[in-house]
Amino acid sequence: MAPTRYPVNLLPPRDGLFYMGTQHARHGEVSTVRISEAELDLSFAEGLLRSPTLLTDVLRGGRFKRFASEAHILAAEQSAIRPKASHWWKHWWCRLPDGSEGETDVFVVLEAEGERFALHVENKPADGKLLMKQAVDYRRRAALKANDPMWLNYTDFETILMCPARFAEQHAENALQFDRVLSYEDVGRILPLFAGAAL
Repeated sequence: MAPTRYPVNLLPPRDGLFYMGTQHARHGEVSTVRISEAELDLSFAEGLLRSPTLLTDVLRGGRFKRFASEAHILAAEQSAIRPKASHWWKHWWCRLPDGSEGETDVFVVLEAEGERFALHVENKPADGKLLMKQAVDYRRRAALKANDPMWLNYTDFETILMCPARFAEQHAENALQFDRVLSYEDVGRILPLFAGAAL
């Protein structure tokens, strides 16, 4: 899959938080760089962990809005379950009872008021493909792994399709298999990388 192209002037300053390391030109120059789906995943996951504003906005938009101001991410616990994984949120693979396997792009377990819940996020850039089986399997995997100690015993979950708004419109039937859509445009208000990727 070809990486998304976005204008350099949409990159945030080099603050160590959202800078992805693919920029070779100075900030603000008229140029384009390529940003991969994996880099968008990383920016989003680390943004949730480090930006209370992003986390609150994401939670307020869905079924866990009642926990938006007090939920915290169990990143250390996720890392402890899989100590050899390169990222706490990435490569959470699951085998379904029918033998098929799939992965959640960004898997986040949160806790608030003694309850654990999970976000299963599928990231689709503008040039991505979303098959119906892939969309349906997100919910199946999330339901199967609820109350599983290796998935931190979450008791409730939300499946999210994160993509440009236009992508969701073009894939409306498949997008409906998720609990909701989180647009790049909305994420881009806090993470400028996504504003450029939505173009």
